[in-house]
Amino acid sequence: MDEDLHQLGEDLITTAARMVRWAPTDGWAISLASARILARLSDSGPSRISDLAGLEKCSQPTITNHVKRLEAANLVSRRTDPTDARAWVIELTETGVRQLRAMRNSFGTNLEPYLAALSRRDQKALRDGIEAMRRVMSQPTRGPVDRLPE
Repeated sequence: MDEDLHQLGEDLITTAARMVRWAPTDGWAISLASARILARLSDSGPSRISDLAGLEKCSQPTITNHVKRLEAANLVSRRTDPTDARAWVIELTETGVRQLRAMRNSFGTNLEPYLAALSRRDQKALRDGIEAMRRVMSQPTRGPVDRLPE
């Protein structure tokens, strides 16, 4: 195992997670965890509760509670799974799409002053790093990592 690449992987995950937690979330109507579920549905499309739980690496009861709150806020809807009438398929509503877009816009707005303080060179390095991350995520998986759409 290449120790430098291992450390790069650790640094990438911990730094990205810290950035998300660090960025101001003023005025958000839902939790960051619920926002992740909206983003997952946006990225992956309609999903069963069990699939969401697996992808988000949490229990079905936890996902069910989040989905109930999101459904009450009209951010997601659920319908019977056509392949299994005992299961539900969860999908974003138009309101959910707008809320997710507004939250992502809020992230950009809140981070803009910090990014503006960086040199052009550092800004370019971040852009290049994001493009590299997208290339990594577009590769076939080699283990327990979920493939994320671009």
